[in-house]
Amino acid sequence: MSNLLGHSISKEFELLVTCARTSTSDECRYKIKDLLKNDIDWQQFVQMAVTHKVMPLVHTNLNTIARNAVHETVRETFRSLFQTNAQQNLFLTAELLKILALLEANGITAVPYKGPVLASSVYGNLAMRQGGDLDIIVQLPDILKVKQLLLDMGYKRKAELTSVQEIAYFQSKREHTYDFVDYDKDTFIEIHWRITPRFSSPIEPKHFWKYLEPCAFGTKTVNSLPLDYWLPILCVHGSRHCWERLGWICDVAELVRRHDIDWDKTINFASSLGCRRMLFLGLFLANELMGTVLPSFILQQIQAEPKIPTLAAEVGTQLFKPENAKAKFMGTTLYHIQARERWQDKAMYLQSFIDWLVHPDKWNWSKSIEA
Repeated sequence: MSNLLGHSISKEFELLVTCARTSTSDECRYKIKDLLKNDIDWQQFVQMAVTHKVMPLVHTNLNTIARNAVHETVRETFRSLFQTNAQQNLFLTAELLKILALLEANGITAVPYKGPVLASSVYGNLAMRQGGDLDIIVQLPDILKVKQLLLDMGYKRKAELTSVQEIAYFQSKREHTYDFVDYDKDTFIEIHWRITPRFSSPIEPKHFWKYLEPCAFGTKTVNSLPLDYWLPILCVHGSRHCWERLGWICDVAELVRRHDIDWDKTINFASSLGCRRMLFLGLFLANELMGTVLPSFILQQIQAEPKIPTLAAEVGTQLFKPENAKAKFMGTTLYHIQARERWQDKAMYLQSFIDWLVHPDKWNWSKSIEA
């Protein structure tokens, strides 16, 4: 077994990590061929690729580098999954553009987040990122107007809230999206008025709205942020989830690999919002797992952060060694406290954690509504 982030990993996970990139070095290609000489548990491997949202990358590299070393039934499974994902991403792209045009026509500035736009701008190909839902960022005063426009389109709210409940929902430090679903289209939309819950990160549209710029997306133009600002935002999102999905690390790795980053701008933005450590952790993981090349001065700053190895080891636990729920829960709590560099942010997270322990029902909107 190989060792990553202080953990021994299975040959299946080592193969997954080695395949999960758009560009493979000679060393990676030799490693993939060598790993395929082992007895791979293909059912587990396919499931891992889908769960970690790296299936398109894995399929492409296996098909290109070692096609004959993979059984035909496995190749067919990957091919079918790849085609389904590509079709889904095309549909989501069309739906996203339709919604963005509707919002613009109604005077609402909106920014697509992750999803098809990230696939296009970071991976260079809609089919190479595993799709899911649609994420759109708007400013809080526009939320109710967006809600009505989506309802008029046939979407339904995931949770039915009264006017009073809506106000409490938008004021909650734990909430950051208003969620809508179209069951006929099997489409789920998250309308963000924050990037993450307030206790997880303070980042709101007001912190980056002035940096928005037009971005070419297919034959259309949409609002976007320079990738220098997307980088720390993606790292905050990944950190919120303890980087338990390899695909989020791939997003960071591909962004850095394919684009010229203004590192001073990126670090200043992250530092101003108290997420410099989260940024450095994401870069460290991309470097360690995906071989992402970072400037020496960035590596030096990462190495000067004493908490990074501890945090990375906890990420390794989430990725490679899922534990029982209690151990994972406590480990995740300690991780989140250590991931914050500012005392006020640590205090806010701890207060939210205590509040959840004391009043768990008030954090669950579906339960409170049913009650």
